[in-house]
Amino acid sequence: MTRFTITTLFVLLACGVSTAADEKSTPEVKKVTFDDDVKPIFRQHCASCHNQGEKKGGFALDTYTALIEGGGSGEVVYDDGDPSGSRLWQLINHDDTPVMPPNQDKLPAAQLAIIQAWIEGGILENSGSKAKAKKKNTLAFVAGSAGKPEGPAAMPESIPQRVPVVTERASAITAIAASPWAPLVAIAGQKQIALYHSETSELLGILPFAEGIAQSLRFSRDGSFLIAGGGEHSLQGIAAIYDVKTGERVATVGDELDVVFDADVNTSMSRVAMGGPQKMLRIYDATDGELLFDLKKHTDWIYTVAYSPDGVLIASGDRSAGLSLWEADTGRLYMDLNDHKGAINGVAWRDDSNVVASASDDGTVKVWDVNQGKAIKSINAHGGGVTDVAFDHQGRLVTAGKDKRVKLWDANGTLIREFQPVAEYVMQAAISHDGSRVIYGDWDGQVFSALSEKPEEKQSLAANPPPAAERAKVVEQQLVAMQQTLQPIKAELDAAMNAVAAAQKPIDELNAKIAAAKAEAEKSKVAADAATKKTAELDGQLPTLVNVSRDKHDAVIAVRVQANGDVAKLEAIAAAEQDLASHLTQLVNVRRERIATHNSVATHQQAAAAKTAEAAELEKMLPALQEALLKAQQAAEAMKQKHDGVATQLAAVQSKLDRLMAAVN
Repeated sequence: MTRFTITTLFVLLACGVSTAADEKSTPEVKKVTFDDDVKPIFRQHCASCHNQGEKKGGFALDTYTALIEGGGSGEVVYDDGDPSGSRLWQLINHDDTPVMPPNQDKLPAAQLAIIQAWIEGGILENSGSKAKAKKKNTLAFVAGSAGKPEGPAAMPESIPQRVPVVTERASAITAIAASPWAPLVAIAGQKQIALYHSETSELLGILPFAEGIAQSLRFSRDGSFLIAGGGEHSLQGIAAIYDVKTGERVATVGDELDVVFDADVNTSMSRVAMGGPQKMLRIYDATDGELLFDLKKHTDWIYTVAYSPDGVLIASGDRSAGLSLWEADTGRLYMDLNDHKGAINGVAWRDDSNVVASASDDGTVKVWDVNQGKAIKSINAHGGGVTDVAFDHQGRLVTAGKDKRVKLWDANGTLIREFQPVAEYVMQAAISHDGSRVIYGDWDGQVFSALSEKPEEKQSLAANPPPAAERAKVVEQQLVAMQQTLQPIKAELDAAMNAVAAAQKPIDELNAKIAAAKAEAEKSKVAADAATKKTAELDGQLPTLVNVSRDKHDAVIAVRVQANGDVAKLEAIAAAEQDLASHLTQLVNVRRERIATHNSVATHQQAAAAKTAEAAELEKMLPALQEALLKAQQAAEAMKQKHDGVATQLAAVQSKLDRLMAAVN
């Protein structure tokens, strides 16, 4: 039995094709073709404006050849079986602007289903055409770890806490960047860049940016360096490179006559690309600052510049919807990407370098296949315009917009969730190295760090933190409060440990009694065994002694008979009788000893049994005492964890205070 998707079934029904089949045969499924199925739809709705005689937008679709050729901005439909990547589909399905037909509702669902099936089937011209094998959807993505350092990712170690400029409020947030491999986020402020721990929101250091305000922030591929582009309008523009661990500015590149809106470095940290109001994409040697390429293509201010992760291409976008890809090594134009209708405010590369996303004032985020040069996904992301876009290592997208919202999208461009709206336009957004947090800032100078899974759980970060002395006062108050919190917890911990000791004492005493009883039982068992052995030995001696006594008795009788009343032989009789008497005494003693040892066996066995029973009774008392001890130990362990947790926090606060005091002094 042939299996149909819902879309295919819908299309076949719309085209009048029967799907009935028995178990012995499968009907031939009718091909959806341009000539038979799609052309009539276009003739009804589109051909009046898009025909060979009147090509609005340089595009005609009254013939198959003209449709496949595309319009002034290139091809509009492809034979890869992916409708979402088709510009034609994006417009007629109202996924992008300008919607087609203009000023009208979408085409009827049945007709849209036919066009969708036609694209999925390989855009066949007629019944004799054959579909090509489907290409892999470029949106399919396997997260990689390219650029990840072998050891621990770079984190600030000795960056000063001094604040170069103190302001009443921060200006609009112009740049936010998250380290690709560490819990670190950088936020641009007035003449400074603040570095925060993305998980704890602790301020880790402040980088001075004396040239003005950083308009862009990007971390190097391994996260070891931070690249800041900025300056002052109509005066100066540069790109500064900072060592993340030390905060040292290791390079200052460029000397623009106007501010730099965006700057980035290649993978090897050998080149810096930057753009700004001068409409020139400039590429410098990062080691000596030499200008390598001065690329003139853009007709308006360049807002965004970004190297692909593999360092092969550079993407640049401008205020007039111009979006270009350049060969990084040669400076030659690779291709133009022309579907946007508004300013390109940001670009972001996916880890595999095959896909780049662009954020535009036209309200869309477009996801481009850089190998084919086409938009494989167009997302109507934010009404009023999209201000920023960023990928995470899973291929997910975070976007910011003029609708005052931040949104998270999956790798296929499907909305996962929206974050709570803020008071003004959201200007910048970034996602942490592990995807667990989204950091975003608005026109009003506010910056928030929110959990990706629970956006309502968020913390504020200051782009322009207060002076170290003020922060030190706050931390001192926190320290005192935590010390006061720790005191009763310490008392409770001591009480819990005493309870454990108290519960352990009766167990120790009982175990001592059990051990003593068992020792006594063992002693009695040994004595019983010894008495049994002695009894056996005596039983072995008695038969011999009895036989000897008989012999000695016979000897006495013999002497008496021989004496026959002879007085002279009385001495011999007396000696024989004395010998018999001595032997009988020995026999009696052995018999008595045997009786005593036999009786002692029973006595010792009874004693051993009594002590064994006593030990067993005592052991029955142990479980209750051990259960009481376990509860006391669990209570003590819980209290210890609570105590240690507060103590650890206290140590961290103390360390933070020490760093601040060092900055104050």
